[in-house]
Amino acid sequence: MAFAMKWALAPFRLLFGRGVRTPTAEVLPADPDWTPPPAAEAQGTLPAEEFVLVERITRLMTLDEIERHLPDILGRALARGWIDKPFQSAFMDDPKRMLATYDVHLPDAVEIEVETEPGKRPRIVVYQISLGGRKRRLLYLQLVMMAGR
Repeated sequence: MAFAMKWALAPFRLLFGRGVRTPTAEVLPADPDWTPPPAAEAQGTLPAEEFVLVERITRLMTLDEIERHLPDILGRALARGWIDKPFQSAFMDDPKRMLATYDVHLPDAVEIEVETEPGKRPRIVVYQISLGGRKRRLLYLQLVMMAGR
């Protein structure tokens, strides 16, 4: 019965603005000089098999994809940094390059910075760089410790 009502009212929902909205993805400008990074196997920096950030090569090319998937990936990287100090130092030095080592590729118009303040945990900030060089913050991520009872 509920399905029949939903089906019968569907045209009216679309007419009156209560229909399903499909988000439009904003494609970031492509760099014509972009070349994929050399294979990690050739560099001898292949990530450890027991830890991968993603299960397959991931290219996040739209803002919608970046906002949807990058927080999970960065969260895994931050968590790994807590237990693996060499990973943490490499990630803090160049987060975008480290993500590329683990098969997560981002457009050139996206920049990742690690902000550290004394006495606080590091915060990862993701920016979109406009053609004029202006930065717009897309998201930031910081691990928070919570105690439960």
